[in-house]
Amino acid sequence: MPKEDRRIIFNNEEIYKAIFALCSQKQIKKPPPGRITALKVDDSDDSNLIVTIENPHDAEDSIHQREYSRDFLAAALMLFCRGLGIPLPKGARKSVLIKDDQVMLRVQIG
Repeated sequence: MPKEDRRIIFNNEEIYKAIFALCSQKQIKKPPPGRITALKVDDSDDSNLIVTIENPHDAEDSIHQREYSRDFLAAALMLFCRGLGIPLPKGARKSVLIKDDQVMLRVQIG
């Protein structure tokens, strides 16, 4: 049986919007205002990602780090895709990949 392996690549602005939207929907603490400057895998737990958000307009502490699970980020990116009308098959396996400083939502069917 044929298999499909799709990757949807997101820029940092889209990732921030996706995280913010899911936090709003779930009524949990939203990320601070600013822009994502880095996203890396947590050294102690590879199921978590550390997002660095910088706000050049914040005089006090302009760099913030937030930790999100891969599952949370995958859910945020799926919500973002739905908002843009990007089809995501319900039965597909979805995961987040970080490769060459790019964040991807991997969609595997079959």
